[in-house]
Amino acid sequence: MRRILPFLCVMLAIGLYACAPATPPDDAAPTDDIITPSPSPLATQTPSIFPVLIDVTLYLPEDSGEGLVAVTAQAEDSPQGLITALVAAGALPEVNYGRNITLSVENETLTYDGTEKSGVFVHLDLSDAFAQSIKQSDVAKERLILQSLANTFLTRYGADGFLLSIEGTDLETTTQRYNRPLSFDELAPTLSTDPATTK
Repeated sequence: MRRILPFLCVMLAIGLYACAPATPPDDAAPTDDIITPSPSPLATQTPSIFPVLIDVTLYLPEDSGEGLVAVTAQAEDSPQGLITALVAAGALPEVNYGRNITLSVENETLTYDGTEKSGVFVHLDLSDAFAQSIKQSDVAKERLILQSLANTFLTRYGADGFLLSIEGTDLETTTQRYNRPLSFDELAPTLSTDPATTK
């Protein structure tokens, strides 16, 4: 027992010494890594906060209310970006379009009115707030708003038809149910803004 006790004391002392943190030599200069804080992650994320803008063609109601005019503008390259640009230009009502705006662009064959039509179709789903605003408009304004939306999305995505739904269901106003694709200029014409062709 007397032989084991000194042996255990020596082993304990060695163990404590091995676990103690190492102290740097007195002449060691502090390194930049120790005194320089790491850069903030926000510094590298700042550029991604700004949206990428592209040139787009917006179709806006003409002052007389007889049709649409095409104008070039800049917008974020997304469905929300196009809608925001149309709202800012006064073509669409200023309502809550919802956070879950969904868009799909598909090459498909659709059957409606007893006929089949193949092509590229834009499917856009908006909130009920948009539908309620449309229902409060007169027929002429309703047609201009919907054609403005359709023409802008058809042009941006190079599609043949535009299908609008409201939270997964057809848009139905006091005069019409929109349950089939809209084509370019179907509800309202795009008027020429070229002085050479304007009489």
